[in-house]
Amino acid sequence: MIAELKNAKMIVVEGTLYPLLTRQKNQGLLSYRWEESPQGPPRKYYSITDKGKELLQEMDSAWQDVVETIALIRNKKNLN
Repeated sequence: MIAELKNAKMIVVEGTLYPLLTRQKNQGLLSYRWEESPQGPPRKYYSITDKGKELLQEMDSAWQDVVETIALIRNKKNLN
């Protein structure tokens, strides 16, 4: 997961990612399960909860509003 975020040009370090995941779990947005690993210690796998999906949908809608507003501003600027 960290490698994927870094490839997407999002600077992420373990010291910031895992506290964020814990906070979201405590808020009921994520759940996790432990699985044995063939190599090394057991691994924790996170899943989004129904509450997390609802919040994600709300945030996506708000983000779309921001994107549309920026597009309007840019278009208005280009017309002048």
